Amino acid sequence: MKARLGVALLVVLWAAATVPAVTTAVRIVSERAAADRMTPLIGRAVLALEAERRLSVAARPGQSAPPAGFADQRSRTDQAGETLRGAADGWASRTRATDETRAADALVRRMTGLPALRAAVDDGQMPRRTALDAYTAIIGSPLGDSALTRTRELLSEEDALLAATAGVARVTDADRLRLAELAGARRTLLVTAAVTPPAADRLRSMEDALILKPGPVPDGWSAAFNTANTALWDGRTDAAREARDETTPSAVAAIAWACLVGAVGLIAVVAVLMYPRRSTRRVPAPATVPAAAGEQVAAPQAGPGLDALLRDLERRNQSLVHRLLRLLDGLARHESDDETLGELFRADHFANRIRRNLEKAIMLAGDLPGRRWNRPVPLADVVRAAASEVPEFERVSTSRIAPVHLTGAAVTGTMHLLAELIENATTFAPAQTRVRVTGEPAPVGYEVTVADVGPGMTDDDLATAYAVLSDPSPRPGGTWWGLYATGRFAERLGIEVRLRNAPGGGLEASVIIPAALLVDAEAAEAVPDDATGEMPAIAGGVGRS
Repeated sequence: MKARLGVALLVVLWAAATVPAVTTAVRIVSERAAADRMTPLIGRAVLALEAERRLSVAARPGQSAPPAGFADQRSRTDQAGETLRGAADGWASRTRATDETRAADALVRRMTGLPALRAAVDDGQMPRRTALDAYTAIIGSPLGDSALTRTRELLSEEDALLAATAGVARVTDADRLRLAELAGARRTLLVTAAVTPPAADRLRSMEDALILKPGPVPDGWSAAFNTANTALWDGRTDAAREARDETTPSAVAAIAWACLVGAVGLIAVVAVLMYPRRSTRRVPAPATVPAAAGEQVAAPQAGPGLDALLRDLERRNQSLVHRLLRLLDGLARHESDDETLGELFRADHFANRIRRNLEKAIMLAGDLPGRRWNRPVPLADVVRAAASEVPEFERVSTSRIAPVHLTGAAVTGTMHLLAELIENATTFAPAQTRVRVTGEPAPVGYEVTVADVGPGMTDDDLATAYAVLSDPSPRPGGTWWGLYATGRFAERLGIEVRLRNAPGGGLEASVIIPAALLVDAEAAEAVPDDATGEMPAIAGGVGRS
């Protein structure tokens, strides 16, 4: 028995060393794929917003007709925004959040303010400087804070500012002051970036002329702006591409090294599994020594059920590692294309499932996994992370989760509890159906419901299920191990799990999270960001198994 538990622990330690390396490497390559997909779409939306900003501030109050191309430009802005929204929503369902996906989500949210801003512009009552500032706030800095990116954004804002003064006899003192601020900041960033775009000297001379002496916008401004703006945009794009390209070789090398370590470790584990009896028979059993006063004695007794559960987790880990290796072998034979991207997502998903099995074994043994959070986490993120770690994550809908934060100490256990219930639902519901996870406040805290449209459970099965949830020892055979794990996670956190047949068919599992584990949004923002964990990704799982 001790030999088997020792082997189980060896497997856990081996996989714990291997999986983080694989997960990190796959994450790096996946983030590059996200950047390749999202950055151009963010760029199109930014350019469309900048063009609309320029036309909006160029409009004159009381003008009988809007500037030429005004309606068409608004249509192009809306189209770019919808394309970005669709891509961001689709990407969020497949992978963890990256800088690019977060920037896309934030830009899409800001663009929801466009209808009200446009109405104010059309009404003619909004001052042009106010409209300029409002558009600038919507645009933000979704492409990052590099010197080249900020330089181009400042130049675009300069152009919009001067467009607002076009046709007047002189630029106002307030506009000249703002122009001086923008030009000064842009010139400083150009020095930082160590670049000199074409037409830079012409831009500088025209800016200086306007800043030092009131007058109209020079005739050559638009041509000089277009030349410099195009060069800065191309330079930013090239720099971003080079930065992403540099990450790929290191990520592939990290994957190869992690797989080599994993393969060697797997061979070692198999060797130990083949010779445990021979080794243990040669070593006499040590005498039992009573614990000294004050010493802690290990409480859990490893029965046959727990031993079998650990060995089952070992087999799952080995199977997932082999599948991950086959995927990575296929990755080496492809360039950056859609097929490779799909393989990366699958590899990342397998790695997340391996990590789930490892953390599950560690927690069931009474210990804490290394992945923990000290900062509250949005419960919606916890639900999505749980769904991402089940085999059929694509079938899971997690869109209706009322906002609330979970205390950092409860994140890992709650995530594993929900993953068991979500996997249970996808396993027993018909393959073509969806599993829906919803969340809403409850009188005693917060209720998360996992609902499927499967066959449900008989009264006898429900009684057995509740017995398993409260039983401290797993039952042999593996039939109810998922619910056993759910019960242990729930007991540790003080969470209540209720099972019931849905009126329309299927099973509903309700997870009642006590108020002590919840934090409101304002309190969550005040907690220092010193978390030690990272959410996995994809979105979409216990075994009544």
